[in-house]
Amino acid sequence: MPWPSIADYTASVQNPDKLFEDPELMGGRVGRHPSRGTPLVYAGNFAAVYPMETAGGRKYAVRCFTREVKDQRERYGHLDAYLRGVRPDAFVTFKYEDRGIKVRGDWFPIVKMTWVEGKRLDRFVEDNLSRPDLILDVCARWRGANGSLRGLNIAHNDLQHGNIMVQADDSLRLVDYDGIFLPQFSGEPSPELGHAQFQHPLRKTNDYGEYIDNFPALVLYLSLLALSVDPGLWQRFYTQENLILSKSDYADPAKSECFRALNNNPHPTVRYLAEKLQHLCSVPVDQVPELEDILSGAPVTSPGGTSASANPSRPQTQPASSGSTSRPAGAGASTSSSPASSSRVVGGGSDYRRLLHMGQSAPGASVAPQSQPAAASPRQPAQVVTPTMPCPRCKQANALDLVYCDDESCASPLYPGNRKCDNCQDHIPVNVDFCPECGTKLI
Repeated sequence: MPWPSIADYTASVQNPDKLFEDPELMGGRVGRHPSRGTPLVYAGNFAAVYPMETAGGRKYAVRCFTREVKDQRERYGHLDAYLRGVRPDAFVTFKYEDRGIKVRGDWFPIVKMTWVEGKRLDRFVEDNLSRPDLILDVCARWRGANGSLRGLNIAHNDLQHGNIMVQADDSLRLVDYDGIFLPQFSGEPSPELGHAQFQHPLRKTNDYGEYIDNFPALVLYLSLLALSVDPGLWQRFYTQENLILSKSDYADPAKSECFRALNNNPHPTVRYLAEKLQHLCSVPVDQVPELEDILSGAPVTSPGGTSASANPSRPQTQPASSGSTSRPAGAGASTSSSPASSSRVVGGGSDYRRLLHMGQSAPGASVAPQSQPAAASPRQPAQVVTPTMPCPRCKQANALDLVYCDDESCASPLYPGNRKCDNCQDHIPVNVDFCPECGTKLI
């Protein structure tokens, strides 16, 4: 029989007392769009996900499948058994239900997962471009989350920004377990190939093993680290389907504008990782090393002689050479020369900008922790540097808590992003609380 469409499932979830068999879901209600009132649904590769709240107040994500996945029941059974006694922090509880939801008179399976309150990784990054300390914290947490999977000899198989949720305390949760690799699946074909913007360009169906996360894990780590140093990379390379790197970059690194920008990044570890990733794009998928093995060779940059990879939660500056000084993280980095669509001055010129500077920057936004200065001789005091954001239009360095460029003749938004005001649909800077065009309070 054909599998239900998203429209079929959307009709069924609105009658939970009749069309679910799970006792908790029978008494629950589906989440609804705040303005349209229609059921909320998040479409994936081969599933539709609905938020459901039970009568007792518990929230679940209900995954309903739009096409058959081979051995799906057995796969989730193996995963449940494997993780029952040693569940990594990044995983949420789940239950596969063979008789999950009734559609057109027939029963279809669902996966009932604990609902994750948080933001998709790309949304978190976009909302915190002015807070490199927060992006670095998530970068370090990503290293730990990936390490926990590698330690258990398993692989997620579709690591990407949409499957990584950042919670309020910056902890990470992985969602979508449909294609996970377990040791007992060795020799089998992969049930999916993962998000193309994060996967190795040579990946095929027979590439399926505990090594399969190594390439996307490096892509994610490098992207986060680079963005913490140069937030301007976001407006240049983010497409809503990636963070900064894309499949076209992996296919031909020598012609990639993104790789060129990473190779010129002021952070030595970013440059090192970019060079490694470029090389790995042309090697067989199963020969890509683990993230920790790659980081073990990262350059030593701190005065104490420790590797930059040993403390990813703090940005490092290049050691000062003779006759030179350390550069602020992000200062002088390459950015787009064309203004975003919202770069015009609106609502009253410099006075309005000053109001935004003082009262409408992101809550808690402040200048990031200062980078560690290079080692200095006893007669040369260490130089204090302050990270700045280069204006995407005029390249002037601006304090990270500003919304618009402080040069009154420019006034471009420093973090254009891709956000739109729900009221007037105008493009708005990512770190404002009110729309500059109509004044609507942003959520």
